[in-house]
Amino acid sequence: MDWKDLAGSLVKAGAPLIGGALGGPLGATVGTVVGRVVADALGVEATPEAVDTAIKSTPPEVLQAKLSEAEAKWQAMADIAKAQAEVGVQQEKSVNEAIIAETARGDGLLGKWRGFHAWELTLECPFWAALFMYVILTNNTAALNAIVSMQPLISTVIFARFGVLGVHVWQGSNERQAALTGEAKPGLVSAIAKGIRNR
Repeated sequence: MDWKDLAGSLVKAGAPLIGGALGGPLGATVGTVVGRVVADALGVEATPEAVDTAIKSTPPEVLQAKLSEAEAKWQAMADIAKAQAEVGVQQEKSVNEAIIAETARGDGLLGKWRGFHAWELTLECPFWAALFMYVILTNNTAALNAIVSMQPLISTVIFARFGVLGVHVWQGSNERQAALTGEAKPGLVSAIAKGIRNR
């Protein structure tokens, strides 16, 4: 037996909010929390079996009073969760609006710098390859030794520049999506809030 199995019994016993929460799509997720609320109100161990036994063995009028207390407590918890979710949604909405406004305004020099950086790096790589080939083919030992000794520095700079370019390309994609759809990529808070609202 699990908490979801008690949904019907609790609705019949006079706890429609709790029964609905256990029987709904989030029943498995909230089952432990809801079950503890009911178990505390009935004064039993927080297990589905103990709560089921208490429902069956408690006189109806006593059961009704205890479940009313549990319903009130669960409603208060649900209201707090909903309020917190709404605050999160509003905060994310404000952030999205700021991102959209910034995207619509354009990033001026920053946007041009991203493109310049990408093209310059694209042209620079063949230049370095050509330089290395020239040094090797002309058998210029001094130049080759200088390049080999500078290899750790060259590699670090090239990797860092490709990393910066990758971040800018990724961020630019997010900004273009925000400009096209009118909203930024949904975050974790939005997903949780949407789940609570749809419950």
